[in-house]
Amino acid sequence: MSKVVQKKNHWTTKVNECAISKDARGELNVQLLGGAEKGEFAYIGHVNGNAVQYRHGKVSEGELLLEVETLSVSGLPLYDVLTVIKNCKGPIRLKTVRQGKKSALIPPCFCPCEEHL
Repeated sequence: MSKVVQKKNHWTTKVNECAISKDARGELNVQLLGGAEKGEFAYIGHVNGNAVQYRHGKVSEGELLLEVETLSVSGLPLYDVLTVIKNCKGPIRLKTVRQGKKSALIPPCFCPCEEHL
């Protein structure tokens, strides 16, 4: 049998987990941007550091949002992600990962499809 070797710099080793409570108005005080309707994954925008009620961990501006309460939100429209968060009770568990460097983007497609000819 072969062993699966995971490189130390693989993105899965850099996943952040945190739990944030909503304030009295029901807000997380963390802006979410992007979403499938913009051709992007949802990601963390401005974080109101003084108002965010962290239970554990932290989020940083620019991180990609992977999960909300163990539900994968990758590829969902932002309005669906916001609906999931709105319907959560208690501290909301988030999984995020810092975005890679721009130079690490996937090279262009060399397939013979119409889009790339």
